[in-house]
Amino acid sequence: MSSRSGTDDERHFALWSGKQARMPIGSPRVLIAHEDKLIGESLAALLRLTGLQVMHTQSLKSARSLLQNWKPQALILDTRLDSESGYAFINALRPDADITGRLLVAISNIWPADPIETLKDAGFDAHCRRPCATWRLAEMLTTYFSIPQRRQY
Repeated sequence: MSSRSGTDDERHFALWSGKQARMPIGSPRVLIAHEDKLIGESLAALLRLTGLQVMHTQSLKSARSLLQNWKPQALILDTRLDSESGYAFINALRPDADITGRLLVAISNIWPADPIETLKDAGFDAHCRRPCATWRLAEMLTTYFSIPQRRQY
């Protein structure tokens, strides 16, 4: 993937955290918790092409179990799953994410439905607005995990 410019606007995409991943043995693991099965599975399939291990779930209950047992280094969360609770799920994950270096990424509603300050205060490290440009997520994760970019021909 090449570096792309264009709509580099914090309202659409941003990485706020400067934390770096502790490199796991083998491929980094990413959990996508997305309400829409087709979108979540599509994101997972595309991110696997970058060399990541990726799983998708549609519920916070399943996400909680996968976080405890599979121990992914990144969580990409559809904010619709947690916003009604005031982001209680993300707030509960924040202390562990600080210790483990887990990246917490929001796939958020269109602005202003999910204000940037609310996402930051909830504990997210980054966000991408729906509809989310997959290349942005892939580029952010490959950079975060220091994965060499594959040449596009």
